[in-house]
Amino acid sequence: MRERLLFILLFNIATYIWTFSVHANIDHSVVVESEAIDNVWSGHRVSPALITRGNEQFVAYYDSNRQMTIAHRKIGTPWRYYKVDSWVGWDSHNYVTIELDKDGYLHVLGNLHSDAIEYFRMSEPLKVRSLKRISVMVDPAVERKMTYPIFLKNKNDELIAKYRDGGSGNGNEIYNIYDTQTKTWRRLHDNQFLDGEGKRSGYFEGPTLGPDGNFHLIWVWRDTPDASTNHSLSYARSSDLVNWEDSTGKRLQLPIRHSTAEIVDPVGVKGGMINGNIKLGFDQGNNPIISYHKYGKNGNTQMFVARSHQNDWQVKQISQWTNFRWDFGGGGSLGRFPIKPHTVEVLNNNALSVLVRKEDDIFRFVIDSDSLETLEVQNADLYPQQIETITTESNRMLFESSHLPFEHRVFKGKGDLSAKSGQFYLSLHSQPSNRDRAHKMISMPSVLLLHEAIPK
Repeated sequence: MRERLLFILLFNIATYIWTFSVHANIDHSVVVESEAIDNVWSGHRVSPALITRGNEQFVAYYDSNRQMTIAHRKIGTPWRYYKVDSWVGWDSHNYVTIELDKDGYLHVLGNLHSDAIEYFRMSEPLKVRSLKRISVMVDPAVERKMTYPIFLKNKNDELIAKYRDGGSGNGNEIYNIYDTQTKTWRRLHDNQFLDGEGKRSGYFEGPTLGPDGNFHLIWVWRDTPDASTNHSLSYARSSDLVNWEDSTGKRLQLPIRHSTAEIVDPVGVKGGMINGNIKLGFDQGNNPIISYHKYGKNGNTQMFVARSHQNDWQVKQISQWTNFRWDFGGGGSLGRFPIKPHTVEVLNNNALSVLVRKEDDIFRFVIDSDSLETLEVQNADLYPQQIETITTESNRMLFESSHLPFEHRVFKGKGDLSAKSGQFYLSLHSQPSNRDRAHKMISMPSVLLLHEAIPK
């Protein structure tokens, strides 16, 4: 016991005083500068948040004692920390999301999976230690079972909070908009946004502001808490997040139902498609293009893309995998997905790029912009390679403390680049999720790191 306490003490001291800058040169296109933020909870997978707005930077996470913590700095100055009265359990859904309103007040939502509201807001602009708990946003009646909160901005830079009210298979999407003058929220839509009719709910990606000036939203429907009941890849767009239409410009009446939604690909229940693994991008003509997976004709899990094209959706299989089928099901967090698609991006005038993680390998599918045929499959990286080297060295004591399985996790920051045009990332190690149940052992804390990847 004495040795364990001494280990924890030394570990905490070493980590808190160690702020370092590493100029690794593994990825020759960038220099990575890194620094330790804090000791954080590593007992299971739960995501932190990083946002940069101009020179202001915020990180939200659960500390080594599971307590929700927000760190703030002006870039180049020391971090200031503040802990709010919210503690995470074992649920991997309970990430933290943050955003600044246009007057400089930080808003925080998190630790929510069919839970009562956990919302904090600054009472003084850009003062992290002024964060206060707010018990109601708009309506207490629909703020008792909140899940999947996100913040986004409309074209007027007004803050919007979106979340699901209800449970898997029977939930409704709620959009609230914030008034900075009155410091109050109101409902964005007069009618409910989505109606699962008591039979299903939607799992959304977005809304995402596209290069065409529209907000684009994709989702799958799910009938029950069983993940295998995902089906029907769907799409809608809006110029203002209030009025919605399909890809042909036909107005969609709210609430959107399965019978009135635009179905991109009618993937059936147990068809190999899962929420969280649908990603939205845009081609050279600003057309929305979706990457996702489902079972192909041979029964294997395959990658597909779907693009809005001439008042229809062009669907194309881009992988030709054999002996690879992911059979999934059940409730709770499923652990590390064996496949993870990423956003389709423009590679050049004639080609598009689709990054996909399959097991431990990262592939880039290079596809023809016109036909969507696969031209080449390349080995690739999702982030600069030296980030993993730095994170592993920082957490050497974590690995030495046990033989538990740990995942290396990297999160691309949201918001602005640095003054050096650097992209910000967070990284840490944690045990995997365990279908939202406790592991047999609680691991030592992980070091949470901030990285700036600067182009050379």
